[in-house]
Amino acid sequence: MAVLPEALVFDYDGVIADTEPLHWKSWAALLARYGIHLGWEEYCRIGQGVSDAKLFLRFGAQMRPADAEDFSCLNPERKQLVREWSLAESPIPRETVALLKTLGDYRVGLVTSSEQADVEPVLRAAQVYSRFDALVFGQEPAAPKPSPAPYLLIAERLGVKTGIAFEDSEPGLASASAAGFKVIKIARPGDLAKIVALSLR
Repeated sequence: MAVLPEALVFDYDGVIADTEPLHWKSWAALLARYGIHLGWEEYCRIGQGVSDAKLFLRFGAQMRPADAEDFSCLNPERKQLVREWSLAESPIPRETVALLKTLGDYRVGLVTSSEQADVEPVLRAAQVYSRFDALVFGQEPAAPKPSPAPYLLIAERLGVKTGIAFEDSEPGLASASAAGFKVIKIARPGDLAKIVALSLR
């Protein structure tokens, strides 16, 4: 008989929710004001799992100092765009909603680099917020991914020592692994339900 994992822990962007295209569109829209083109492939290479602060520094370095200062103040606008798009049309696949409602035998956690204000309303709108026994948001850990701090915190909140972590980015995979979790990479959010089912057989 298979031994059940202590917990199942999910990242949000790119795992639970297909929000990476929305984040890319928001960055691209802001950067276009300064004559900088950001393609999808470049965003995937440099932006997934990376903090907003680091991206603002990276893009600001390509601008004149005055433009970089102006640009650095635009993150609230960028995040509001993603929030509005996410609530207008849920980025959480229906298969994932159905999956989360079947995991009652497990301790279920969420670890995200995004802030609570950007994530919780979307989870509630999809009626899956209550499916998580504990959550860790981006503003909480002393150090963000790839530090193990976010996963050590979720383990503490769930009352477990380890489990299976589902992540899409290299910083997320490194964070979970360093905290002692088994890690499974998710290439597309639409594949999550199938991959979780296979991992629990």
